[in-house]
Amino acid sequence: MSLTPFLIAKLSRVDQDLARRALSTARAQDVLDESRPDDFRRGKGARAYGMALFVSRRPVHFYLGMFGLILFPLYMLSRLLPVLIEWGVHAYGR
Repeated sequence: MSLTPFLIAKLSRVDQDLARRALSTARAQDVLDESRPDDFRRGKGARAYGMALFVSRRPVHFYLGMFGLILFPLYMLSRLLPVLIEWGVHAYGR
């Protein structure tokens, strides 16, 4: 099982079959301005197809962005945790 259809399905809130189909349709596209199928014109299907187009054309950007979404909260926690510990030491003593 590949990670890409799973991420597309979770981020666009569709089932994995639709995400796999959107990804295969986006990868099979030869011309950039080609019209998309009717299933991917509106709603969640359009979101999944747009994400699949982005993944198929710029995979490095997609995965670096996903890595950043995971890394940023960890960075914020690492900056906040020492402040909270220092506040606790000053507020409650040693």
